[in-house]
Amino acid sequence: MILPCNPSISNKNAKNEGGYRVPVYEIFFSFQGEALYTGVPQIFVRFAGCNIKCNYCDTPYSIAVSENTQLYTSDDLFVKILELYKNNRQKFTAGNPFIAFTGGEPLIYSEFLKILLPRLKKEGFSIYLETNGTLSQKLKQIVKLCDVISMDFKLTSECGISFWKEHRKFLKIATDNATSETFIKCVITKNTNILEIKKSVSIINDIAKKTHLVLQPSVDKNIPAIEDLYKFYTEAKKLIPNVSLMVQMHKIYNIR
Repeated sequence: MILPCNPSISNKNAKNEGGYRVPVYEIFFSFQGEALYTGVPQIFVRFAGCNIKCNYCDTPYSIAVSENTQLYTSDDLFVKILELYKNNRQKFTAGNPFIAFTGGEPLIYSEFLKILLPRLKKEGFSIYLETNGTLSQKLKQIVKLCDVISMDFKLTSECGISFWKEHRKFLKIATDNATSETFIKCVITKNTNILEIKKSVSIINDIAKKTHLVLQPSVDKNIPAIEDLYKFYTEAKKLIPNVSLMVQMHKIYNIR
């Protein structure tokens, strides 16, 4: 049985004769709304369940499994993805189409992904993993199957817990894998402080200096001051070469 890491989440009847089943909130076509792949057409698979909770989470319903989730075997999900791609084929540009696994936290289901991802890659899909960057041991199981790893740095000011050690281990594993591209996203709110930015940049500089850092200002009630954004960007550029300041476009355009 595959279960989310959060011990408060239950997933009864998660196994049947067809194999493992995992809880999924939605599978849909859209355009990537943030960071380096903004505007790129993708098929999104949103898993239910997360091992942490952030104040700014834009999909809070996905933190836990509820009656609104649907349980999928790897066969079920594979067929659903192929069907969705067929119905939206004309919207994809040249190159391998991306399947984005998001959540919640998709690495909770690394054993399931280890079964599904090779089948998708054989069909010519590229794998785009959106992750909170805390489950390094689970990443090890599928890192060589990922084409793009979009990892977050979760800041204590919004998540209430320090994840620096976890992020350091995760980034090391991700960037040691020569077959994937890794970049880091960091949501900036009015509560973000300069020490958190310095710590983030220090970790990147120590492990993989060329890794791209995307600072993402919140666009809701926690929107940061423009002076702070300038200060954070300037501080980051002192140590690492690849820093961008980019808003989350899907929030502006109100799309999934």
